[in-house]
Amino acid sequence: MTTPVANAASGQAAPAEQGAMKGVEATPEETERLATGNNNGSLDCKLPAPQQQPPRSAFHSTRVFMLVFLSGWVLQGMFLTYFVSVTTTLEKLFKVDSKTTGTLLAATEIGQICTALFLTYLAGRGHRPRWIACMMLVLAVGVIGCVLPHVLYGTRLMDVHLDAHRAGAAPVCSINGNSTFMCDQAQVKSSARSSITAVVIPWLFVCMLVVGVGQTGIATLGIPYVDDNVGSRQSPLYMAITIGIRVIGPALGFLLGALCTRVYVDPLITPDYEYSDPRWVGAWWLGMVFIAGFIVVLSALMFFFPRAIKQSPLPPPPKKAKEKREPLFKDFFATIKRQLTNDILMWRTASSVLHLMPISGVYSFLPKYLEKQFRLPTHDANLVSGLGGILVMGLGIITSGVVILKVVPTARQVAAWTAATAAIYSAGMVVLMFVSCPEESYRALTPGVNNLSCSTGCHCDSAPYSPVCGQDSYTYESPCQAGCLNSLQLDNSTWLYSNCTCIDARLHGEKAFNTLRYYHVNESKAGVADYDKSDVTPGFAVSGECGGECSSIYAFIAIFAAVMFVHASGEVGAVLLIIRCTDKHDKAMAMGVIQFAIGVFGNVPCPIVFGAAVDAACRLRDAACGLFGACASYDSDRFRHFYLGLSAALMFLAFIMDLLVWSKAGRIDMNPGEARRSPHARRPSDTQL
Repeated sequence: MTTPVANAASGQAAPAEQGAMKGVEATPEETERLATGNNNGSLDCKLPAPQQQPPRSAFHSTRVFMLVFLSGWVLQGMFLTYFVSVTTTLEKLFKVDSKTTGTLLAATEIGQICTALFLTYLAGRGHRPRWIACMMLVLAVGVIGCVLPHVLYGTRLMDVHLDAHRAGAAPVCSINGNSTFMCDQAQVKSSARSSITAVVIPWLFVCMLVVGVGQTGIATLGIPYVDDNVGSRQSPLYMAITIGIRVIGPALGFLLGALCTRVYVDPLITPDYEYSDPRWVGAWWLGMVFIAGFIVVLSALMFFFPRAIKQSPLPPPPKKAKEKREPLFKDFFATIKRQLTNDILMWRTASSVLHLMPISGVYSFLPKYLEKQFRLPTHDANLVSGLGGILVMGLGIITSGVVILKVVPTARQVAAWTAATAAIYSAGMVVLMFVSCPEESYRALTPGVNNLSCSTGCHCDSAPYSPVCGQDSYTYESPCQAGCLNSLQLDNSTWLYSNCTCIDARLHGEKAFNTLRYYHVNESKAGVADYDKSDVTPGFAVSGECGGECSSIYAFIAIFAAVMFVHASGEVGAVLLIIRCTDKHDKAMAMGVIQFAIGVFGNVPCPIVFGAAVDAACRLRDAACGLFGACASYDSDRFRHFYLGLSAALMFLAFIMDLLVWSKAGRIDMNPGEARRSPHARRPSDTQL
């Protein structure tokens, strides 16, 4: 094809000129200058405006957006499970129950409820990356706010805590009854702690509300933005990567919690006791500083992303003046009505609530459950929670995304598998109710009853919970309850108590005598001497409970990991059902409806309900001089039945909702973009990365 310029130049043009002028219409003035050889490069500088493409930076890439967005989502998940991992430390430090810490966790969901619908409506029609960046900054403010109690009250609170766990032996039998002075001191210390707790707990609640507001933007705006900028064929893989990598966040949160609880609350001080000592308080605030710092950096990067990565072939039409004067919430209620009248979306919403309630409830108190059921230290419980459960969930999510990409199932098949995962999870929780360690053997462990008949004159009513293991293999609430008169320090955290009138010296418990051999203590020093075999002679006890290691934890981890893998494999399909059963412009709003419903009916009551179930299994609260603290001992059987049974029941209800979704899923097109293409046409690239 010859251009007008070439015709003006006697029908011949240099090849270089033809390449430069290809597809460009020259003006008469330019034609004349070209004919005379005086163009001065003017033609190259006058390309029509619509054909000029701005240079594409690194931020015009789906891969770069995924990197920044997923990093922020990982940090968001890290904070939530990190807070869960330090709840045991907070309960010990502030002397609060599990229902209180569950209320703090529920505050994040209350923050989401207050903002989910309006935020997704406004941001879904605006510049979503910038909205996500702003919400990241809000999240960082909430996380930093959680650190302030340590900055303001950390030193005072630790002084009270160390005074309550002073270095020395636990209270022994006091025949003279001189416990009044000890009670007066304990009441003064408890009053100081209570005044701090009364300020800190409401402040943490407000900060968790702010965290909930911040995480709403990340959770509800990122997935629709990714789905809009990739092809429907590749969408399942991107959803799998998005959800799967997001699961890494909670796992890393547990790992970070395990590391920080191994660091003393004041990193500049090295105490003379180890992390297993009751006086130890881990650096519960340290991980929050790292998380907030990285979130601020990612929010700065998020501001550079464009409104849309996938460029439209035609420029958007200019806005009319009339459109600019339209009310901000013109069709807000109409959009809400469309969501509420979408029957598939409503059943899927109910299913999502019931799917996430048992998962959220289990992980809110999983470290505590492992500590109490399998006698794991705090850092080991956090490691098991992160590696044995959440990382496996991430693997299941990514695997399911790859399978959906390769197999391309129908909507009914996806819904059927989601229902099957709910049924398998419910059955798995029932099986785990029978996996536990042997119950600890306590002697007269009754709330409000601290004295045995053999120690009635010891005045043990004011003694705090300081368990000891007698040589009779029974655990006593304190050496005072065991009737012990003498004490001997073996190391910083281990004590030997002798002349215990309630302990039969004729018995040889494994832990008590192993402790004597470990510290090379003569039996005569422990009060074990020659005696008449027919007489009951006072025995001895060592600090700590009698329960030892338990191998049942390995069976629990194997079953729990398998159940979590199967359940996680249904999450990608569940998200695809949500965004495929709604209009393209309502995707963000549909995610907001789901987020709102999950918050109101699921995640707000969930930690409180599960916290109440955990508290219901408590059989003895730590009490000194009538002042109650955190739960000191749980009934293992009731703990398993309440905790796992509640999770199984909720997931069974989710299974019923999934069956209703399956019955209506035939109307959903899982690949709308593919329907408009010829089946024999060669598929172009769905996205420009």
